Amino acid sequence: MDTLFDLVPFDQDHALYTSRHRSDAPIKGYYHYHQGCELLYVSEGTGKIVVNRRTYEIEPGSLYWFQPFQLHAVRPDVDASRPYVRTVMSFDPVGVDRCAAAFPDLQRFFRSLWKRRLSEQRFDVSGRAPFLEAILSAFEPKKDEGGEQTNMLLLLQVIACLRNELGGRVPLEGEGEERTLRYSESVMQWIEVHFANDFALEALSESLHLSKNYVSRVFRQETGSSITDYLMARRIKEASKLLRSSDVPVERVGIEVGLPNASYFCHLFKRVVGVSPLQYRKRSQSNAQF
Repeated sequence: MDTLFDLVPFDQDHALYTSRHRSDAPIKGYYHYHQGCELLYVSEGTGKIVVNRRTYEIEPGSLYWFQPFQLHAVRPDVDASRPYVRTVMSFDPVGVDRCAAAFPDLQRFFRSLWKRRLSEQRFDVSGRAPFLEAILSAFEPKKDEGGEQTNMLLLLQVIACLRNELGGRVPLEGEGEERTLRYSESVMQWIEVHFANDFALEALSESLHLSKNYVSRVFRQETGSSITDYLMARRIKEASKLLRSSDVPVERVGIEVGLPNASYFCHLFKRVVGVSPLQYRKRSQSNAQF
């Protein structure tokens, strides 16, 4: 397993994972990367961030953008007199892109941050710090459907704030060509389109122009997971969303996510989530009333 890989818990349909931290004791920085995008906003602290062969200073009022599978290290200088206060937002870019579709200019800006080669990855947003701090403090820890939607809209406001700060222009290298995707990221994008269909490793490998053995091996090397396990997680994620947000019969939910055998779908869902699909739906509806 590649121990540098940090699997951010986009559990179920939660496209956004946020955390607010304050550290008063030394932190050992290490190189790592994530399967989604990561946005780091620093409220207090000093130190260095290394990404894409460049070193940036950690400064209050700065926002740092990390693309999927981009190796980086955060090395703050921390002690009792120099706290490190930051907000980390990790998210599935596919889900954010879908939500941004209603705002074409913002979507184009986001796609450049997500997919293209960036010449800068630290942005000084100190002039908008009060506004950003207010947005970040509004993120809700709850994971119900309404909370997810609210958090996603807040994230889009953060991205819009950055867009306004940069005058709508993303700092790009050269002609701004798309960065080279890691093989595992290409696999994830293929699964995003085809997860509801019958899975055929041969079709996936042909689309990537790789052998079946190689694509399976490199995916495990880069993520520590098998393609089958990732596909299962993606299907369960979609099933959870359908169970929470619709009255589609359980059997139909299985069909919609590529698991047409109702018995197997229920068994798999309970093994992954801990409760049956019907219990999950009832629990979600009960929580939504509060």
